[in-house]
Amino acid sequence: MKRIDAARAGAQKLMRAEAAIDAALRETAELMGLLPSLRLEANLSAVIGQDAVDDLGETLAHILSARRTIIRAHSSLQAVREQIGCRTVSVGEMDKPPDVPRTGGFHAVEGGRAA
Repeated sequence: MKRIDAARAGAQKLMRAEAAIDAALRETAELMGLLPSLRLEANLSAVIGQDAVDDLGETLAHILSARRTIIRAHSSLQAVREQIGCRTVSVGEMDKPPDVPRTGGFHAVEGGRAA
């Protein structure tokens, strides 16, 4: 397998993993948002189901952690891609934000005021 083919296959799998995490985040957040409405419609005490709400909150925190970690892995894999001589690997149709140079402080904005 050529390096570019390996990089492309890895990028495709990474994008699917990122999408799966985002889907889990979306579904869990939607469930979390639905529960209070269901409770109110059923005229139930807020005490009922609180343990489930707490558990869903913890689940969301774990999914957010997974999302943060896979984004870090994405960055690490970009470095690997460059190390193996594959500067550009185009996969998918998603726009990515441009790399913003780190200045170590406030970023200048139009008009000369700091953000």
